[in-house]
Amino acid sequence: MDDDEPSTAGGLPSVGLPAVTLPAVTLGDVLAQPDLDLAAVVPGEPSLVVRSAHSSEIDDPGRWLEPESVMLTTGLRLVGVETDGETARRLVEGLKRARVVALFFGVGVNFSHVPAALVAACRAAGLPLYEVGAEVPFYRVENYINASAGAPEAYQLRRAVRLTNELVDSLSSEEPTKALVARLASLARGTAVLYGPTGRTVESTGAGPLQLIWAELQQRRWSGPAFEIGRWTVMGRSVALRGNMYIIAIASRTPGAVVELGSMLLETAQRLLGGINAINRLAVSRQRHEGVQLLTDLQDGIPLGREQRYWERLEPFLFRPFAPVRALVARSVDGRALDGGAIQSLLEGAEKQTLGLLLAESGRSPAAPPGFTALVADGPGLEPWTAAASSRASLGLSEPFTDLSAAPDAFGEAEAAAEIAVERLGVGAQGSPGLGAVVKIDDVDPASWLLARRRSRRDRDKVARYAAPLRRDPELLATIVRYLARGMDVAATAGDLFVHGNTVRYRLRKAEDLLGGSLTDAAVVANLYLSLRGEIEGAKHESAQREDQQREKPVGEPD
Repeated sequence: MDDDEPSTAGGLPSVGLPAVTLPAVTLGDVLAQPDLDLAAVVPGEPSLVVRSAHSSEIDDPGRWLEPESVMLTTGLRLVGVETDGETARRLVEGLKRARVVALFFGVGVNFSHVPAALVAACRAAGLPLYEVGAEVPFYRVENYINASAGAPEAYQLRRAVRLTNELVDSLSSEEPTKALVARLASLARGTAVLYGPTGRTVESTGAGPLQLIWAELQQRRWSGPAFEIGRWTVMGRSVALRGNMYIIAIASRTPGAVVELGSMLLETAQRLLGGINAINRLAVSRQRHEGVQLLTDLQDGIPLGREQRYWERLEPFLFRPFAPVRALVARSVDGRALDGGAIQSLLEGAEKQTLGLLLAESGRSPAAPPGFTALVADGPGLEPWTAAASSRASLGLSEPFTDLSAAPDAFGEAEAAAEIAVERLGVGAQGSPGLGAVVKIDDVDPASWLLARRRSRRDRDKVARYAAPLRRDPELLATIVRYLARGMDVAATAGDLFVHGNTVRYRLRKAEDLLGGSLTDAAVVANLYLSLRGEIEGAKHESAQREDQQREKPVGEPD
């Protein structure tokens, strides 16, 4: 159907006023309008008919453009590749195939002048190229051409569909949020910004007064009509993402671009950000589920012959094939299972450190103490990540390993290290109030290792039974504990217990009779240490605290 014929919708003829035939608009007519501020870069034939005008910042824009149209762009697709002649050539060839009349390039947003590679490509292909002045909004050019070429209502509908397509196309980008904000800025010929709940700039493009915009949006409750900040016209909308309120805003020094297009652009952006958020949450959920399954497989043990396949499965989680990893077991500081927010924070922290991580929470059943298990890369980001994670849990880490088939043994080591971390936290040997301890099994002494490996009640009873005779006499038990904590120094032990040294010696001989061995025998001392280790370490910590307090007292102050 020709443009001059009556239109139909849904197979029914349209009714109302008869169609009005408007004279054809030529390229010369457009160039003659002084308020459009068009300057020839590659001149075209003035008699060429122009039927429509459309702005576009997407790749391969020709598929959206109708023949005998003008395309307007700020060159967003050329940012970073402006000297690449091949990129410019493909763009121009696509426009020629779509029978585009001319390319109008808006300066002052992404480029201060038309890139030389694009000029060369247009000249080689014979595509007219014109520069649009920095202060001229694209809607002014579009309004003149499109309103002159047909019914204004049809033009408004076509423009809404086209601008929506421009923004929807950002979803195909590797970074859709960043692409969406960049296209908003280009369509508004100014600045676009996405603020987080606290005012932090999540993404932005352009040079607008971002802090002033945020402050003014707060005063205006985020949404509403356009307003002025100096020479900038601003409009914003709120959008709920991840349970928090984010703000998307555009600002331009050409007021009409915001006043006329702002509501449509921001409302479309609101919906697209919601879609991006839903897609991201689904992708994260799927990845977390796959990570938990992969971690379970490694804990259960994998065949040596399938190790290569498992390394490939680990790569999306930022692990490098055959690089050292550690097993990790964590115990919650407050004895409660970690909530979803804490788990998400741990995952985001690892991503920020570019740290390979598989993580599964525990504590949802009586058989598993509250906390989490993980496989973590043994890289530079491990120390800061474990330091942050210790605010929620005490951590035990295995020695580094590269053989994934050894993962079950490594998780056994991590379990032992976690037990030691909890014990150290209990006696105050490591950690601060409200913080957990961090223990790497490669830093653990043999006695701690052996005691942490006690798996059954029989194991624990066997070790504890050696000191059972001493436990019948609390005074005697306290003396032996203090004596071993003090490095078997009789005088120091007597000072701690406020008794005479001979009293300590008498109690030591009594303990030797009960144990059937001398306290100068290394085997007797080793057995006592294993049996009484928790109490001995507690006594050491108490003595150290007392000495610190004594050192901090002003000179001459009584005890």
